Amino acid sequence: MSGLNGSSAAGGPWRVRVLVPGLPLQSCSVLLSHRDGVRHVVVDTGFSHHDWLLLEGLQRTGVAPAQITGVINTHYHLDHCGGNFLFPQAWVYGSKQDFDWAVAIYTSVCSGETRREKFREFYPEAGEDEFDRMDEARVLQLLKWMWDPANLGELARYRWREEEELGLGGLQLISTPGHTPGHLSLRVDGVDGPYLIAGDARPFAAEDAQGYDMPPHNATQFRHSRLLVDEFEGILIPGHDDPFTQTRAVAASGQRS
Repeated sequence: MSGLNGSSAAGGPWRVRVLVPGLPLQSCSVLLSHRDGVRHVVVDTGFSHHDWLLLEGLQRTGVAPAQITGVINTHYHLDHCGGNFLFPQAWVYGSKQDFDWAVAIYTSVCSGETRREKFREFYPEAGEDEFDRMDEARVLQLLKWMWDPANLGELARYRWREEEELGLGGLQLISTPGHTPGHLSLRVDGVDGPYLIAGDARPFAAEDAQGYDMPPHNATQFRHSRLLVDEFEGILIPGHDDPFTQTRAVAASGQRS
């Protein structure tokens, strides 16, 4: 919890704009533009086949893809990193633990190892009902269809949370594991106040919202991370929903303002 709300209410160095709105089958992509006019960072890049949505979003902001200096991935499910290839000149930052875990899933699924007992190596807590829901949503077929290592871009430009700090003033990475092993959320000192880009540590604004998502990798960690996210006061951007202003009272009620 320490430091999550520890900044001034406004006057930060980053302008925050949603490029692609979050939907149940579409992750939210966010543009952070530094007041120096030089640094532009995209947080989560969506599915590869939603690349046109991301490019249209950038066009609306007047920022060209070549001006993107960095990409931050909250995690490495394909709906959050599939457009990394759009910015070949930018560094990419995320969790190496999370990356390796996710790529192992895609490699397994695409090599034909889709049996439930095999998949439990990656989701050891998932019950039969959760696997039934995954089958109903054809999650494994979707992974086979969507996975292409080329969509990640050149791995030489990747930087890892486990090896080095992000090192950008006004941006604070928060470890929020549970949805995936190395999930990260990002606290931003925005020009109009504090933001928290929660990724799938909080996928939806409403407590009872339903999506087409993977089960938690670790339910205990997921609940702990959700409590951490709920302590934040400011503008919260969920992984698959619209931004909303959260206060302690809003978080406690499970409703958005």
